Amino acid sequence: MWESIYSIVQWLSDAVFQTINESRLWAGPVLFGLAFAESMAVISLAVPFTGIIIAIGALLCAPGAALDPWMVFFWGVAGASAGDAVSYWIGRYFQDKVPRMWPFRDNPEPLERGYRFFERWGVLSVFVGRFLGPLRAIVPLVAGMLRMSQLKFQVSNVVSAILWLPVLLATGCIIGKIVGFVLADVTNIGEQVFGYVFLFFLGTSLLGAAFVWVRARLKKAAAARQARAAAKVGIAEIEKRGGKDGAS
Repeated sequence: MWESIYSIVQWLSDAVFQTINESRLWAGPVLFGLAFAESMAVISLAVPFTGIIIAIGALLCAPGAALDPWMVFFWGVAGASAGDAVSYWIGRYFQDKVPRMWPFRDNPEPLERGYRFFERWGVLSVFVGRFLGPLRAIVPLVAGMLRMSQLKFQVSNVVSAILWLPVLLATGCIIGKIVGFVLADVTNIGEQVFGYVFLFFLGTSLLGAAFVWVRARLKKAAAARQARAAAKVGIAEIEKRGGKDGAS
């Protein structure tokens, strides 16, 4: 599975950097598409685009970079805001039908996690969720399903996008500077940064999956121990009552 995901993401990253290298004017529209997909329900769950967006940040700070930071910023914010808005309208239109739609009918956990997060934080969940990868594409969908006020949603949506995109681009810029300093090689810096970021995300995903698996096993073992302990107490109580009945 990981090989398939890596192949898809690698193909996308190659296409992105080739397009930007051939014409820097395409950097804005390309970032719009990436930010839109990263914020869009279902699409973001299938293929994470965060690593490619971070890598574009490295291109902004590369020596001799010809990318216009303001153009990249406005296109990226527009894409992120549009992705969340579309997710919101999907949830608002389909509402209770969403849990029965793919992929949530087979894997309801992301949607349930989004529900719990939204119930706890309310309007702030749209803002905070933007910065939390697993929830980024789910919270707007849930907000629409629960018919959150569109004005409150759109304000949180746009403000969070204005802050979220520079954070990713600045991260890529810093990583690009470090890679260039350590390796003394700024050739294809975007591709290099993407490779390191992807490996980081892959490693953290595997560690997270391992943690969830171990926690589930521990909970199952604890439940089994409690059940055995309860059974022993029950048997002892029955034997105790039986003894009393015999004595009487």
